[in-house]
Amino acid sequence: MTTPGGHLSEEPQEERGAPGSRDAGSDEPSGGPTDRPSGTYRGDESVPDHGAEGGAEGDDQTP
Repeated sequence: MTTPGGHLSEEPQEERGAPGSRDAGSDEPSGGPTDRPSGTYRGDESVPDHGAEGGAEGDDQTP
């Protein structure tokens, strides 16, 4: 039986694959996969348009 927190030996590199072969992500947190094309996707809107006053839907502020 192993001791909780005890050191286990690492598997050999040849069993894990080439260095970097499992690296499929970004270097930044929440960066997502790195195979995405760079730039802006056509039609991509990050902020919806709520009109000139910026009121939320259903927020009737008419006097």
